[in-house]
Amino acid sequence: AAVQVGDESTLSPWGATPKGPPEPLPRGVDLPAAPRRYTEISSYHAHVYFNEDTAYRAAQLRDWVIHRFKVELGEWNEGPRGPHTTPSFYFGFSNEQVPTVIPWLMLNHLGLKILIHPNTDDPYADHLINALWIGETQPVNAFRMARSAKAAGSDIERIYPNTLPSLPLET
Repeated sequence: AAVQVGDESTLSPWGATPKGPPEPLPRGVDLPAAPRRYTEISSYHAHVYFNEDTAYRAAQLRDWVIHRFKVELGEWNEGPRGPHTTPSFYFGFSNEQVPTVIPWLMLNHLGLKILIHPNTDDPYADHLINALWIGETQPVNAFRMARSAKAAGSDIERIYPNTLPSLPLET
């Protein structure tokens, strides 16, 4: 089926007409027949990384988050934990909060590295492939992480909010 890309009135300010993909696909490349459903995501985690020089910034960010968002606040880890190779804390948030939490973190990360990942049945891909970063990236060690939570005897991670926001978001 032909894809409509617009007419002269829909050109970008640079006037470029969109080009099509290369043909044919390289050998050995198999693409899925259809995209995955975004509804496979049950919730999200934000992992905030720090070290002894930036712990005070992480503490400030943590305080800001718990006073503005209804989240599941995780432990303050002063060393590596799970696939996270440096000190960190995490907070979980619902799908409905994505349009607010992520832009807020983009503007308020205080120079810290933040990994944001979905929670699906594939924790490995959630942390390494389908994640996004705010600030710089850093290594995540998913060497022994399951490719299927259900096959490993777990459920897809859900979040259980344990904070009650007391401040309105700055708009």
